[in-house]
Amino acid sequence: TDADFADFRRQFAPMLKKMVIEITEEEETMPEVLAIKRRQLGGTAVFALDDYGSGYSNEKTLLELAPAYIKLDLSIIRDIDSDPDKQQIVENIVSYAHQRGMKIIAEGLETPAELLKVLELDVDLLQGYFLAKPSAVPKPVSAESVAVIERFRKHLA
Repeated sequence: TDADFADFRRQFAPMLKKMVIEITEEEETMPEVLAIKRRQLGGTAVFALDDYGSGYSNEKTLLELAPAYIKLDLSIIRDIDSDPDKQQIVENIVSYAHQRGMKIIAEGLETPAELLKVLELDVDLLQGYFLAKPSAVPKPVSAESVAVIERFRKHLA
């Protein structure tokens, strides 16, 4: 309701400029919900399109939402190191997104090879068990994933 959003804005005013609103598949099937969020939070809201590449998170939704962040579904990330078709899909979406100032998040990273491949494909942000397990209080990124990232960075230099 309008009252709920007004209360939300009052309560979280200092954080609104840092907040990212994640749009999930359920919301994509209800355009009226997305329209309300855009209207109520429009001036401060930054949107992330979740699970891109699965279900309703497709090109149509990407065009309608024009999110700041695109979260690639783990079904695309899983085994990306050995699947040229998945690599091509990620290359295409990275190119599209970067030309429009959008950031790409790779969800579901579970292996060093997957991490290395998404780094090579110029993905911006990383998420997955290989980096750290989900926790109410974030844990440090795993030493093994840091080592992969450092080796990649040295290779670029």
